[in-house]
Amino acid sequence: MFNMICLAVKQRAWTFFTSMPTCGAVSPINTPIHFQPKWCQLRIPVVSKRSLLHKRPALYHVSHASYHHCLAASSSSKATCQDQEAVQQFTHSLSEEQAAAALAGDGHLRIIAGPGSGKTRVLTSRVEYLIREKGCKPWELVVITFSNKAARELQDRLTVLLGQSVASQVIAGTFHSIGCQIVRRHVEHLGDTGRQDFNIFDQDDTKAVMKKALKQHFSQRRGTVASSNIEGDDNLEDAEADQTQLQEWEQPKSLEKMAKRFRHDISLVKNGVSTCFGLDGNSAIAKYRASSAAVVNNLDKEHELAVKADVTLGQAYDLYEAELKQNRALDFDDLLSWPVALLEQCMAVRDKLQKRYKHILVDEFQDTNAPQYELVRQLAGNQANVFVVGDPDQAIYGWRGANVVNMSKSFGTDYPGATTLHLKDNYRSTPQVLRGAEGVLNNILSTGVTPERVVLNPLQSEGPQIQVTQVSDERAEAETVVGLMQQLHQQGRHKWKDMAILYRTNAQSRLFEEQLVKRNIPYQVIGGTPFWMRKEVKDVMAYVKLAINPEDDLSLMRSINQPTRGIGAESQIKLKAWAAGQGLTLGQALFPSYQATTTTYQQAAAVHFADGPQAWPDMMQLEPTCNVPVKELHLSKKAASGIDGFCKTIILLRALLTEHALASVLDALLNHINFEEFVMAARSGKDKQQNRWQNVLQVVGAAEHAAMQPAVRGLDYLDTDNPAQESKDGLARVQDFLEQVALWSEPEKAAAEEEQEGSPDVVNVMTLHLSKGLEFAVVFIVGCEDALMPHGGLLDDVSDPRDLERHNEEVRLLYVGMTRAKEQLHLLHAKERAPRGGMQRFSAKISPFLRSIPGSNPYRQHSAFGRSDSLRHSSSQSYRQFSGKSSQPLAAATVQRAREAEEAVNAPLTPAQARAARRCR
Repeated sequence: MFNMICLAVKQRAWTFFTSMPTCGAVSPINTPIHFQPKWCQLRIPVVSKRSLLHKRPALYHVSHASYHHCLAASSSSKATCQDQEAVQQFTHSLSEEQAAAALAGDGHLRIIAGPGSGKTRVLTSRVEYLIREKGCKPWELVVITFSNKAARELQDRLTVLLGQSVASQVIAGTFHSIGCQIVRRHVEHLGDTGRQDFNIFDQDDTKAVMKKALKQHFSQRRGTVASSNIEGDDNLEDAEADQTQLQEWEQPKSLEKMAKRFRHDISLVKNGVSTCFGLDGNSAIAKYRASSAAVVNNLDKEHELAVKADVTLGQAYDLYEAELKQNRALDFDDLLSWPVALLEQCMAVRDKLQKRYKHILVDEFQDTNAPQYELVRQLAGNQANVFVVGDPDQAIYGWRGANVVNMSKSFGTDYPGATTLHLKDNYRSTPQVLRGAEGVLNNILSTGVTPERVVLNPLQSEGPQIQVTQVSDERAEAETVVGLMQQLHQQGRHKWKDMAILYRTNAQSRLFEEQLVKRNIPYQVIGGTPFWMRKEVKDVMAYVKLAINPEDDLSLMRSINQPTRGIGAESQIKLKAWAAGQGLTLGQALFPSYQATTTTYQQAAAVHFADGPQAWPDMMQLEPTCNVPVKELHLSKKAASGIDGFCKTIILLRALLTEHALASVLDALLNHINFEEFVMAARSGKDKQQNRWQNVLQVVGAAEHAAMQPAVRGLDYLDTDNPAQESKDGLARVQDFLEQVALWSEPEKAAAEEEQEGSPDVVNVMTLHLSKGLEFAVVFIVGCEDALMPHGGLLDDVSDPRDLERHNEEVRLLYVGMTRAKEQLHLLHAKERAPRGGMQRFSAKISPFLRSIPGSNPYRQHSAFGRSDSLRHSSSQSYRQFSGKSSQPLAAATVQRAREAEEAVNAPLTPAQARAARRCR
């Protein structure tokens, strides 16, 4: 009977969809359904028995292609029924609560959207509604997302909804990309004339800058100690000890540790206050300590090496900023801090932008930090309508400066009269998964701010209970998870890409990778090195960056001897000393008048480059770019020739980029410097060499793809209705490409987004943090123990607000991981664990967060060895122990098969399997 009802509903829905009137209107979307993205194709809902019995409204998801005709028709109909028709058409694709949010009137609006509630659909529908029905111009809307993937998805959906010409004028991007555009257009108002044509340094670049600054600092201190020894020998032994100690601190390991810690703390300072522009290190730190961000992250525990080395955070901050300025560069944090300073200090720019923007829409608002929150406030002023979407229960980035109070408290204070709506319907997970995840939230401790909790309403049918499984140790944990995955796949129930392993720390992945390789299961570890941060890719991009900004010493030192041209470490030291003697950076010394030289080189290169894509102009007839005193510096002939060739190559590259497409120039450059031979000659396996060269070719392909994109993008409408097409020619287009590359390399999420793009049929292995925004049919969360969840163990005293917030964030992190599961959720914990993978083992207690899962019984703590008297039950009241003696008798044949399987998977990895594991990273 039930099946007959479902069939009848489907047939009626199909008749309704296919008979929708087009009203004679022409839709902007003329693409056949089978060529359109999956998300906009016709979808008939599966009506469950549960939804019929409880009389829930059926969710007839009309495809955007289907209802687009009616929207176009309604916009040309009589004014008396226009609004009513618009609402009716929008509600065909949205649930009741989604429609309430998307079609809300003017005013500030806060949407508390639970996981899997369709907030992206609400955001895009809101943009379409404002443009199509409310008459807003596309460039009067600013849509801010937290990741490049979200921004691309938003643009793709808007293109389908509104057409390419309209969607391309919507100002949509990440906080960093929008901040970057604001600064690049108006940086002269900040008075920092040295960084008008700035580069953007990624994480690796900023770490290198910090290391270089510290190394120079210690070298100068050694020189000071040495000069004091000449003046007097009273404390000669102490001075010699200081010299030795300073040399030790300059060693790579010590520098690496100090640079990493200082860079992290400097980032906390910049992200913890509205802006640090123009402040020295001590002033910026004092401002941070007085802010609310210091409640979550303190700066009291400085690295022991830094304390011994007598380097304060304030000193490190000043050294780091001086090095950035010398390289004419900004880091990611500056892309947030500088635009805030610009809007605060320059009334003309602020008034212009505030009058321009009518609506500001922000996604993932719970993860905003101080400068991001202030940037929205400055852009909105007293005129724009602010529409924010987020979920305080999914705030998991406090450790890097995000402040959940921005959404839970500050928004209501700074935007009085704001309306709050909730998206409660969950389209992703089964009721069992949601009830268990909500039970975990009961571990959140009060911080004095009443949370906006969303009680989720599951729309999926009933599924299996959450399985809480105890295993003997971390090796048994890996065997259990991979064995269950293999079983599910062999049964044909799920593809590999439908399953994911989530863990708290990266160190937990090794054993799972070993088991996956032994069983020949394809997998990918998400969170590896992003494409644009791979060595060979950065080597190529260093040439382009240096051609655009010859003062970029970081790119100069990366490319000057890559490929090798006889300019070794000794020659580089001599060149740096020569430049420093003139009070110049190395880039300023090697390219003293690069703009004038570029013009001269342009004339010489015009004829030669026209011969073909790889016809690099003859450089023998070109004048030298600088006069390096070869004899005075005692440079070899090979080094002198290499310096001359390198400088000519960079200036000629700049000249060619002025007139020709980046892809063709790059192709010629790679051929000219024999980069393929350089890559293939590296000491690595043939497969790895080939992969690296393919990465280099991907750079050329990306440049070619970028050239095919519209010359004017949505972000170009930031402050003008008619952005000039000619402004995007030559070097300006190359600068745009470099900017996009830098923003694609944003920390943390870049690799996860990149590896998810292709959706290969592989098991996904990642940390809980990187799982945010993803979903899988089957999820395994491993290491559910007190030392890992919460990380560092449950605190006995949470009177310190910092400890309280860390505890709550650990609870929210587990909640986020659990709500990634659509059908099955497995939580595993071990009785004992070797934290560092060695022989020393410790007894492990089950995570206290799991006590709140509905249906769980009280448990007795397990001893380090042996069985417990009472076992913890899962929410299905069943418990399986996969290691040691089973709680249920097994047939002899089953036991034998299990032993044989265990012997097979415990065998050491073969060399071929080890290589396969490395390739998956």
